[in-house]
Amino acid sequence: MVELNIPLILDVIRTAGIIVGIIYYLAILRNQQKARMIDMVSRRATQALSYEYQKMVRQIIPMYSGWSTPDEYYQQYNYEDTPELEIARVITMNTLNLWGFLYREGMIGVNFIDRLYSPWHIINTWETFKPLMLDERETMGNPEAFKDFEYLYNAMKKKYPNLNAETRFWYNKWRDENN
Repeated sequence: MVELNIPLILDVIRTAGIIVGIIYYLAILRNQQKARMIDMVSRRATQALSYEYQKMVRQIIPMYSGWSTPDEYYQQYNYEDTPELEIARVITMNTLNLWGFLYREGMIGVNFIDRLYSPWHIINTWETFKPLMLDERETMGNPEAFKDFEYLYNAMKKKYPNLNAETRFWYNKWRDENN
């Protein structure tokens, strides 16, 4: 039989206190991590809704047509002649790639992105610029380039299977009917 004495009781109390302290510390770290993630997502959402970003998105709309291969695209929109358009395209692709990363990592849900951007924008942008992104994967030797944007596109396409360029002006009605 275990004999209970004061030093043994004090050791048990100290050990329990240390365990409770560790659990409390881990909970605080987890809450701080969530707060930082929410802050980062909030800043990115604000940036995505900014006038400057919306202006860039509007700039690339003419780039959605008039070419069918990467070579035709780069002849029409080479960086030397149209640097602002190319920068706007790259920023748009990278922004959507970032949202895809956050979605893939489980930091945000597809419904959050769905409300922040029009699903048509995500679907049509991927479908339009897919040849360029695949070409960039090959020419840059980076098979992971824009994988998160592609992941986001696949999630949106799964949620809105009939959404495409022809349904552009009807996506809000269509989304409301299919949610």
